[in-house]
Amino acid sequence: MKIKEALTQGIKQLEQYHIDSAPLDAELLLSFVLNKDKACPSTRRSGTRPGRQATGVAREYLYTYPETELNNKDIKKYQKLIKKRSTHYPLAYILGYKEFYGLKFEVNKHVLIPRPETELLVEKTLKIYQKNAKQKIIEIGTGSGCIAISLVKNGINNIIATDISKQALKVAKKNAKIYQVENKIKFLKGDLLKPLQDTKIDILIANLPYLDTNYKKESSIKHEPNLALYSGEDGLDAYKKLFKQISELAYQPQYILIELDPEQIKILSSYTKKLFPSAQIQTKKDLQGLGRIMIVKIN
Repeated sequence: MKIKEALTQGIKQLEQYHIDSAPLDAELLLSFVLNKDKACPSTRRSGTRPGRQATGVAREYLYTYPETELNNKDIKKYQKLIKKRSTHYPLAYILGYKEFYGLKFEVNKHVLIPRPETELLVEKTLKIYQKNAKQKIIEIGTGSGCIAISLVKNGINNIIATDISKQALKVAKKNAKIYQVENKIKFLKGDLLKPLQDTKIDILIANLPYLDTNYKKESSIKHEPNLALYSGEDGLDAYKKLFKQISELAYQPQYILIELDPEQIKILSSYTKKLFPSAQIQTKKDLQGLGRIMIVKIN
């Protein structure tokens, strides 16, 4: 079987199972099997998007050499992965990585798959940080570590990142080591602010679970960890708990930046105002024009 034939068969099978990104997924899976999806993290420069460049190069190979014959081992492996993806198992978990803010992060079933809209959280944090490079930054619920590591790769050198999941922290630490920033990020295990004790915080970042418990688990997220997805009947239990903890701190952060569902902003803004009456609250829209990031300036 040739490369072009394998791609055609793979795309057809994925489309039969209603995989919206069938052509791209088939290309990435075949590139993965042929080991053409690799990029060396240590050679990446901050501010670039080499992960996406690597993907382009991998796909270019497939169309440059469409007549190349595949060996039986590669054919069987590719067909096995296509079958797995046909069940709507996340492509990122199959490949073992997900691109985020120009970098490739290792992911597995213990961490939430990074989303493009979360890049906005990184961008807004960098803008605030540039006003005062001495600010102390804390990330709550780091997961794969993609936010903290992206910030460090773009000039922030002192971050503490926490997570309640031991398995998630293992993934985050591995990613930090891959990008050689393990000495610039301190990882702590614990629920929200508990592991921080009396740590001074200037900027607090969080992308906590915000789906309500009645939310029907769609095929696109059914394989991701519940711990990283669901948070009470209105989806805001984790954020309300976090903001309550913040209100009880002796030294409250100057800025809080969080990601949430657009429909939750009004509810959480009202709750926040009760805890911090003088707080200034801003909403930043994602690429779809939906309010996705809430920025709270306390003092």
